[in-house]
Amino acid sequence: MMEANTDELKKFLENKISSLKKEIEYYEYLLSLLESGYAPIKGNKGSLDSIKNRKGEIIAEVYFTPPIAKIIIRKKISLQRAYINALSKILEESKDNDKIDYNIVFDNDAIKEISINNIKDDFIYNKIKSAIQAILERATS
Repeated sequence: MMEANTDELKKFLENKISSLKKEIEYYEYLLSLLESGYAPIKGNKGSLDSIKNRKGEIIAEVYFTPPIAKIIIRKKISLQRAYINALSKILEESKDNDKIDYNIVFDNDAIKEISINNIKDDFIYNKIKSAIQAILERATS
């Protein structure tokens, strides 16, 4: 009888911790926007999208508040060299053609976050997001 209650409590606490970590990441993201000199412009709406794997699980969240996009990876994804090369190639091409800046954050070999600055319009944003989504979907299937 005691075992079931301990398991339930453990599961509740793990879920609560996970939920609070996500909330902290969101606030850290907002703080990083402010620290990077972001000033909200009236009518400049941000958006939140998610990238799902083929099973329908959310593997990343995409925060886009022009001209900045942040892709926060929600599952532990260790990218093979081929995927890292494809990701870098896409971002480098967009850096050359669309004049964006980007940063990819890894934790050991797991990708954690991709920050992209200087996204001038929705077309560039959607092109980059679609490419990253395709890579993450393939990497997690």
